[in-house]
Amino acid sequence: MPSVASSVHVPAQAPGGGASTEVEERPLAWEGYAYTARVVRRNDPVTEPLLVLGGSDQTRYSWVRHERWLGALGTVVTVDLPGFGDADFLPAEHGIDFLAECAAHMLRELGLGPVNLYAGCYGGAVGLRLAQRHPEHLRRIAVQGMSDHVPGWFAKALVGWVRMLEEGRVEETAEEFVRCFVPPPGDLTVRKHTALARLMHQQFAAQTPRDVAVTIERNRRLLAHEWYRRAPVPAVPYLAFTGEHDTLTTPDMVRAVAADLPGSRFTTIAECGHLAHLQRPQDFCDLLVRFFRDEPLEDAGLAYCGPFERN
Repeated sequence: MPSVASSVHVPAQAPGGGASTEVEERPLAWEGYAYTARVVRRNDPVTEPLLVLGGSDQTRYSWVRHERWLGALGTVVTVDLPGFGDADFLPAEHGIDFLAECAAHMLRELGLGPVNLYAGCYGGAVGLRLAQRHPEHLRRIAVQGMSDHVPGWFAKALVGWVRMLEEGRVEETAEEFVRCFVPPPGDLTVRKHTALARLMHQQFAAQTPRDVAVTIERNRRLLAHEWYRRAPVPAVPYLAFTGEHDTLTTPDMVRAVAADLPGSRFTTIAECGHLAHLQRPQDFCDLLVRFFRDEPLEDAGLAYCGPFERN
Protein backbone atom coordinates (compact mmCIF):
# COMPACT_ATOMS: atom_id res chain seq x y z
CA MET A 1 0.00 0.00 0.00
CA PRO A 2 1.41 3.46 -0.80
CA SER A 3 2.09 5.93 1.95
CA VAL A 4 -0.50 8.43 3.10
CA ALA A 5 0.31 11.79 1.58
CA SER A 6 -0.89 14.16 4.29
CA SER A 7 1.33 15.47 7.08
CA VAL A 8 1.30 18.10 9.79
CA HIS A 9 4.01 20.78 10.04
CA VAL A 10 4.50 22.77 13.24
CA PRO A 11 7.17 25.52 13.21
CA ALA A 12 8.94 25.92 16.54
CA GLN A 13 11.84 27.70 18.16
CA ALA A 14 14.67 25.73 19.71
CA PRO A 15 15.17 26.11 23.49
CA GLY A 16 17.23 29.17 24.34
CA GLY A 17 16.37 30.95 21.11
CA GLY A 18 18.74 28.85 19.03
CA ALA A 19 18.22 27.39 15.59
CA SER A 20 14.60 27.17 14.48
CA THR A 21 12.97 23.78 14.21
CA GLU A 22 10.06 22.32 12.29
CA VAL A 23 8.08 19.37 13.64
CA GLU A 24 6.32 17.15 11.13
CA GLU A 25 3.96 14.28 11.90
CA ARG A 26 4.04 12.09 8.80
CA PRO A 27 1.37 9.38 8.47
CA LEU A 28 2.60 6.42 6.43
CA ALA A 29 1.54 2.87 5.63
CA TRP A 30 3.47 -0.31 4.89
CA GLU A 31 1.90 -3.52 3.61
CA GLY A 32 -1.51 -2.25 4.70
CA TYR A 33 -0.47 -1.18 8.23
CA ALA A 34 -0.62 2.51 9.12
CA TYR A 35 2.12 4.09 11.22
CA THR A 36 3.45 7.57 11.95
CA ALA A 37 6.88 9.19 11.88
CA ARG A 38 7.74 12.30 13.88
CA VAL A 39 10.40 14.42 12.17
CA VAL A 40 12.02 17.32 14.02
CA ARG A 41 14.11 19.33 11.57
CA ARG A 42 16.62 22.03 12.45
CA ASN A 43 17.94 24.60 10.02
CA ASP A 44 21.60 24.06 11.00
CA PRO A 45 22.34 20.29 10.93
CA VAL A 46 25.92 19.26 11.65
CA THR A 47 25.62 15.61 10.61
CA GLU A 48 23.21 13.15 9.03
CA PRO A 49 19.66 12.86 10.42
CA LEU A 50 19.28 10.70 13.52
CA LEU A 51 16.77 7.83 13.51
CA VAL A 52 15.70 6.69 16.98
CA LEU A 53 14.32 3.16 17.37
CA GLY A 54 13.41 2.76 21.02
CA GLY A 55 12.28 -0.07 23.26
CA SER A 56 9.07 -2.04 23.33
CA ASP A 57 7.10 0.35 25.54
CA GLN A 58 8.34 3.58 23.99
CA THR A 59 6.51 5.69 21.45
CA ARG A 60 7.57 8.47 19.13
CA TYR A 61 6.78 10.91 21.94
CA SER A 62 8.99 9.17 24.49
CA TRP A 63 11.97 11.12 23.15
CA VAL A 64 10.57 14.66 23.18
CA ARG A 65 12.62 15.53 26.27
CA HIS A 66 15.78 14.16 24.64
CA GLU A 67 15.24 16.21 21.48
CA ARG A 68 16.59 19.33 23.21
CA TRP A 69 20.02 17.65 23.38
CA LEU A 70 19.90 15.33 20.37
CA GLY A 71 18.79 18.30 18.26
CA ALA A 72 22.40 19.50 18.41
CA LEU A 73 22.98 16.97 15.63
CA GLY A 74 20.24 18.24 13.33
CA THR A 75 17.13 16.35 12.25
CA VAL A 76 15.74 13.77 14.71
CA VAL A 77 13.26 11.11 13.58
CA THR A 78 11.17 9.02 15.97
CA VAL A 79 8.50 6.58 14.86
CA ASP A 80 5.65 4.38 15.98
CA LEU A 81 6.16 1.37 13.74
CA PRO A 82 3.18 -0.99 13.34
CA GLY A 83 2.51 -2.65 16.68
CA PHE A 84 3.89 0.31 18.65
CA GLY A 85 2.28 3.45 20.07
CA ASP A 86 -0.80 4.52 18.14
CA ALA A 87 0.19 2.71 14.93
CA ASP A 88 -1.97 -0.11 13.65
CA PHE A 89 -2.16 -3.34 15.60
CA LEU A 90 0.37 -5.80 14.14
CA PRO A 91 -0.29 -9.56 14.38
CA ALA A 92 2.58 -11.60 15.82
CA GLU A 93 3.03 -13.43 12.52
CA HIS A 94 5.00 -10.37 11.40
CA GLY A 95 8.46 -10.40 12.94
CA ILE A 96 11.65 -8.38 13.17
CA ASP A 97 12.27 -8.55 9.42
CA PHE A 98 8.87 -6.96 8.74
CA LEU A 99 9.61 -4.11 11.15
CA ALA A 100 13.06 -3.58 9.61
CA GLU A 101 11.51 -3.38 6.15
CA CYS A 102 8.96 -0.90 7.46
CA ALA A 103 11.76 1.28 8.86
CA ALA A 104 13.50 1.18 5.48
CA HIS A 105 10.24 2.16 3.80
CA MET A 106 9.94 5.14 6.14
CA LEU A 107 13.46 6.34 5.31
CA ARG A 108 12.70 6.13 1.60
CA GLU A 109 9.40 7.98 2.00
CA LEU A 110 11.02 10.73 4.06
CA GLY A 111 13.84 11.06 1.55
CA LEU A 112 16.47 11.45 4.24
CA GLY A 113 19.38 9.63 2.64
CA PRO A 114 21.85 7.82 4.91
CA VAL A 115 21.07 8.35 8.60
CA ASN A 116 22.70 7.84 11.96
CA LEU A 117 20.87 5.21 14.00
CA TYR A 118 20.28 4.86 17.71
CA ALA A 119 18.63 1.51 18.46
CA GLY A 120 17.74 0.45 22.00
CA CYS A 121 16.52 -2.89 23.38
CA TYR A 122 13.63 -4.05 21.14
CA GLY A 123 14.65 -1.32 18.71
CA GLY A 124 18.15 -2.79 18.74
CA ALA A 125 16.88 -5.98 17.13
CA VAL A 126 15.01 -3.98 14.49
CA GLY A 127 17.93 -1.61 13.93
CA LEU A 128 20.55 -4.30 13.43
CA ARG A 129 18.22 -6.17 11.08
CA LEU A 130 17.77 -2.91 9.15
CA ALA A 131 21.55 -2.61 8.92
CA GLN A 132 21.85 -6.15 7.58
CA ARG A 133 19.06 -5.80 5.03
CA HIS A 134 19.60 -2.17 3.97
CA PRO A 135 23.17 -1.13 4.78
CA GLU A 136 22.95 1.76 2.32
CA HIS A 137 20.62 3.62 4.67
CA LEU A 138 23.04 3.88 7.60
CA ARG A 139 26.11 6.00 8.32
CA ARG A 140 26.79 5.34 12.05
CA ILE A 141 25.09 2.98 14.52
CA ALA A 142 24.73 3.14 18.31
CA VAL A 143 23.12 0.18 20.07
CA GLN A 144 21.97 0.21 23.70
CA GLY A 145 20.79 -2.68 25.87
CA MET A 146 20.86 -5.24 23.05
CA SER A 147 21.59 -8.95 23.52
CA ASP A 148 22.44 -11.73 21.08
CA HIS A 149 19.78 -13.98 22.62
CA VAL A 150 16.65 -13.80 24.74
CA PRO A 151 17.63 -15.12 28.20
CA GLY A 152 15.66 -18.19 29.23
CA TRP A 153 14.39 -16.55 32.41
CA PHE A 154 13.09 -13.57 30.43
CA ALA A 155 11.38 -15.77 27.83
CA LYS A 156 9.66 -17.61 30.68
CA ALA A 157 8.60 -14.28 32.18
CA LEU A 158 7.14 -13.16 28.84
CA VAL A 159 5.06 -16.33 28.59
CA GLY A 160 3.75 -15.67 32.09
CA TRP A 161 2.97 -12.02 31.33
CA VAL A 162 1.00 -12.98 28.23
CA ARG A 163 -1.04 -15.47 30.23
CA MET A 164 -1.71 -13.02 33.06
CA LEU A 165 -2.70 -10.22 30.70
CA GLU A 166 -5.07 -12.53 28.85
CA GLU A 167 -6.64 -13.28 32.24
CA GLY A 168 -7.02 -9.57 32.97
CA ARG A 169 -4.37 -9.51 35.72
CA VAL A 170 -2.85 -6.21 34.59
CA GLU A 171 -1.87 -4.94 38.05
CA GLU A 172 -0.04 -8.16 38.90
CA THR A 173 1.73 -8.11 35.53
CA ALA A 174 2.78 -4.50 36.14
CA GLU A 175 4.47 -5.52 39.38
CA GLU A 176 6.45 -8.29 37.68
CA PHE A 177 7.29 -6.04 34.73
CA VAL A 178 8.78 -3.42 37.05
CA ARG A 179 10.79 -6.02 38.97
CA CYS A 180 12.30 -7.12 35.66
CA PHE A 181 13.16 -3.72 34.20
CA VAL A 182 13.83 -1.81 37.43
CA PRO A 183 14.94 -4.49 39.92
CA PRO A 184 15.71 -3.60 43.56
CA PRO A 185 19.22 -2.09 43.56
CA GLY A 186 20.38 -3.63 46.83
CA ASP A 187 23.64 -1.96 47.82
CA LEU A 188 24.22 -0.54 44.32
CA THR A 189 23.75 3.10 43.40
CA VAL A 190 21.13 3.23 40.65
CA ARG A 191 19.86 6.67 39.74
CA LYS A 192 16.14 7.50 39.90
CA HIS A 193 15.29 3.92 40.88
CA THR A 194 12.29 4.68 43.07
CA ALA A 195 10.83 7.30 40.73
CA LEU A 196 11.26 5.09 37.66
CA ALA A 197 9.75 2.05 39.34
CA ARG A 198 6.72 4.09 40.36
CA LEU A 199 6.34 5.68 36.92
CA MET A 200 6.65 2.40 35.01
CA HIS A 201 4.14 0.70 37.29
CA GLN A 202 1.65 3.53 36.82
CA GLN A 203 2.04 3.52 33.04
CA PHE A 204 1.76 -0.25 32.71
CA ALA A 205 -1.24 -0.51 35.03
CA ALA A 206 -3.03 2.32 33.19
CA GLN A 207 -3.02 0.55 29.82
CA THR A 208 -6.26 0.56 27.87
CA PRO A 209 -7.68 -2.73 26.56
CA ARG A 210 -6.13 -1.89 23.18
CA ASP A 211 -2.77 -1.23 24.82
CA VAL A 212 -2.95 -4.59 26.58
CA ALA A 213 -3.73 -6.37 23.31
CA VAL A 214 -0.75 -4.65 21.66
CA THR A 215 1.54 -5.62 24.56
CA ILE A 216 0.42 -9.25 24.39
CA GLU A 217 1.04 -9.41 20.65
CA ARG A 218 4.42 -7.69 20.92
CA ASN A 219 5.56 -10.24 23.50
CA ARG A 220 4.32 -13.08 21.32
CA ARG A 221 6.27 -11.61 18.40
CA LEU A 222 9.46 -11.52 20.44
CA LEU A 223 9.06 -15.19 21.35
CA ALA A 224 7.97 -16.40 17.91
CA HIS A 225 10.69 -14.93 15.70
CA GLU A 226 14.46 -14.85 15.38
CA TRP A 227 15.62 -12.17 17.82
CA TYR A 228 19.25 -11.87 16.73
CA ARG A 229 20.85 -12.80 13.45
CA ARG A 230 24.55 -13.12 12.83
CA ALA A 231 24.92 -11.76 9.32
CA PRO A 232 27.13 -9.20 7.57
CA VAL A 233 26.69 -5.61 8.69
CA PRO A 234 27.90 -2.42 7.01
CA ALA A 235 31.41 -1.12 7.64
CA VAL A 236 30.38 1.94 9.65
CA PRO A 237 31.33 3.22 13.11
CA TYR A 238 29.57 1.34 15.94
CA LEU A 239 28.99 2.08 19.61
CA ALA A 240 27.44 -0.52 21.93
CA PHE A 241 26.60 0.34 25.53
CA THR A 242 24.30 -0.24 28.46
CA GLY A 243 24.00 0.70 32.12
CA GLU A 244 26.71 -0.71 34.35
CA HIS A 245 24.02 -2.33 36.56
CA ASP A 246 21.79 -3.60 33.74
CA THR A 247 20.37 -6.99 34.78
CA LEU A 248 18.17 -7.54 31.70
CA THR A 249 20.86 -7.10 29.05
CA THR A 250 23.99 -7.31 31.16
CA PRO A 251 27.25 -5.63 30.13
CA ASP A 252 28.65 -9.02 29.11
CA MET A 253 25.62 -9.69 26.91
CA VAL A 254 26.04 -6.34 25.17
CA ARG A 255 29.77 -7.02 24.80
CA ALA A 256 28.85 -10.15 22.85
CA VAL A 257 26.84 -8.02 20.43
CA ALA A 258 29.70 -5.52 20.17
CA ALA A 259 32.03 -8.38 19.22
CA ASP A 260 29.89 -8.97 16.11
CA LEU A 261 30.17 -5.33 15.02
CA PRO A 262 33.53 -4.71 13.32
CA GLY A 263 35.61 -1.97 14.92
CA SER A 264 32.95 -1.22 17.50
CA ARG A 265 33.45 0.46 20.85
CA PHE A 266 31.75 -0.77 24.02
CA THR A 267 31.16 1.07 27.27
CA THR A 268 28.76 1.31 30.20
CA ILE A 269 26.96 4.29 31.74
CA ALA A 270 27.63 4.63 35.45
CA GLU A 271 24.94 4.28 38.13
CA CYS A 272 22.36 3.06 35.60
CA GLY A 273 20.48 -0.12 34.84
CA HIS A 274 18.63 -1.00 31.64
CA LEU A 275 17.02 2.45 31.41
CA ALA A 276 20.06 4.71 31.15
CA HIS A 277 18.19 7.00 28.75
CA LEU A 278 15.80 7.81 31.62
CA GLN A 279 18.23 7.59 34.52
CA ARG A 280 20.87 9.91 33.03
CA PRO A 281 19.12 11.46 30.01
CA GLN A 282 21.49 14.36 29.43
CA ASP A 283 24.60 12.20 29.76
CA PHE A 284 23.00 9.57 27.53
CA CYS A 285 22.41 12.20 24.85
CA ASP A 286 25.88 13.68 25.29
CA LEU A 287 27.41 10.28 24.57
CA LEU A 288 25.34 9.88 21.42
CA VAL A 289 26.03 13.40 20.18
CA ARG A 290 29.78 12.91 20.62
CA PHE A 291 29.68 9.56 18.84
CA PHE A 292 27.59 10.75 15.90
CA ARG A 293 29.84 13.81 15.52
CA ASP A 294 32.89 11.52 15.27
CA GLU A 295 34.38 13.14 18.36
CA PRO A 296 37.00 11.18 20.32
CA LEU A 297 35.44 9.22 23.16
CA GLU A 298 38.28 7.35 24.83
CA ASP A 299 40.19 10.47 25.86
CA ALA A 300 37.21 12.75 26.46
CA GLY A 301 37.18 12.21 30.22
CA LEU A 302 33.50 11.28 30.32
CA ALA A 303 32.89 10.81 34.04
CA TYR A 304 29.54 9.14 33.40
CA CYS A 305 31.10 6.33 31.32
CA GLY A 306 33.17 3.29 32.14
CA PRO A 307 36.26 2.45 30.08
CA PHE A 308 35.85 2.19 26.32
CA GLU A 309 36.73 -1.20 24.85
CA ARG A 310 37.64 -1.65 21.19
CA ASN A 311 36.71 -4.66 19.07
